Amino acid sequence: MRFFRKLLGSKKPVTMKMDDTEAIFAMASASMLLEEKMNIKFANMCSLCIKIIHGSHFRNTIADCENFLKVSMDEFEFKYKILKDKFGYLWFVITAQDITLKYNSITNIAAAISSLGDIIEENGFALQILSVIFKFEFLEKDFSWADRSTILEEHVKINQYDSKSYQQNSSNRSTIDLYIIYNYKTNKFYPLIPALRKNKDMSKEMKIHSILKNSIPTENDFSKWFPIKDIPF
Repeated sequence: MRFFRKLLGSKKPVTMKMDDTEAIFAMASASMLLEEKMNIKFANMCSLCIKIIHGSHFRNTIADCENFLKVSMDEFEFKYKILKDKFGYLWFVITAQDITLKYNSITNIAAAISSLGDIIEENGFALQILSVIFKFEFLEKDFSWADRSTILEEHVKINQYDSKSYQQNSSNRSTIDLYIIYNYKTNKFYPLIPALRKNKDMSKEMKIHSILKNSIPTENDFSKWFPIKDIPF
């Protein structure tokens, strides 16, 4: 079964010339670096994003993907949902259950995500895949006061909170989202912190890039760090 092949293959040594599967699995080791050096933790969530096209073959391919997830979710301890957005993309969002070892969580998710990519590619829709997105979190206390002001404004804008309600419920929003995005077109990763992009503040993203660049293939052209909008998780 494809899922088992990915798990067995995950022990291959990391190299800078990777195919999609190797790159996605390398995020397991990269996540440990982020936690060690910047107190950034994997949020147990990842998604594959694909452009929707019309036709029965595409619909059957998506059905094959969902069937695969259904038969794998219990053994490998994850849940999933499939979402459509207003831009015409389909999102397979996979959430790992609360496993003690984060490395195991991200490895299980990587196996599922890379297998979805295989199914889609084998059916002739490789060019429709946009990206794989890993979600991480770090505490607001790790930001400067200037950063927090920008983050507050962005929360108000995105979530339609007013300033007062945000402050009253700050305990429910004590983390800031970081997304590590794998671009299928370039076969490279780059970081995205949506809450800081409003003021074009990329300093933390650049620091994250410097940490990751020796363990996964990263995009060194900052103009290609595309700010994907309305990530649904």
